[in-house]
Amino acid sequence: MFESNSMSMSVAELLNQGGWAMVPIYACSVLVVGVFVHKLLELRSAGLHRLQWLDTALEHLANGEAERSARSCSPVLHPAARVIEAALAAIQRRPDLVEAEAKRVASLELRRLETNVGALAFLAQIAPLLGLLGTVLGMVDLFMGLQGAEHGNISIGDLSSGIWKALLTTAAGLMVAVPALAAHAYLGSRIDRVRTQLVDVIQRVLFHLPSTGAVER
Repeated sequence: MFESNSMSMSVAELLNQGGWAMVPIYACSVLVVGVFVHKLLELRSAGLHRLQWLDTALEHLANGEAERSARSCSPVLHPAARVIEAALAAIQRRPDLVEAEAKRVASLELRRLETNVGALAFLAQIAPLLGLLGTVLGMVDLFMGLQGAEHGNISIGDLSSGIWKALLTTAAGLMVAVPALAAHAYLGSRIDRVRTQLVDVIQRVLFHLPSTGAVER
């Protein structure tokens, strides 16, 4: 019965059998981890789930106290705080453009949060292709080595060993692509939640504006 030596190998030892074709796949895996961790820390530092300050800011706004409302937003890192600050600035200069200015700043904040998230989708697409390229090159190298050998000298063990080693790069590419897609979907859902929050904040700001349009400084 045929018994594979690969059963006793660790994952790291198996991946090392992939040769130089594993290098770009390793690079993709490092980039995936780096981008995901960076964006995750960025989203957490913004305090997306901490909106207690919002009611205070809107209450001051409803009372015409723009300065107090701005002070309550100043230390907050949530993108909604920047939207409210932009709306407060527009109230003083162009009251007719409050909604447009708030939407403009909200769009910029969302674009900032989305920076580099698209790289995860790109890496999820390119990693399997790099793995497939490594497999194809490995198969080409294998059959080139067998081309000059006589039929009787071809070892089944050597043939199977060459094939599974070539397939390792495809497996490695998929191992990078699946977590990259999951990370992209997770971050995308978090950003969509922020987008919904910003739409709600803009409407609440417009609702809490003093009916007279007069806001104290």
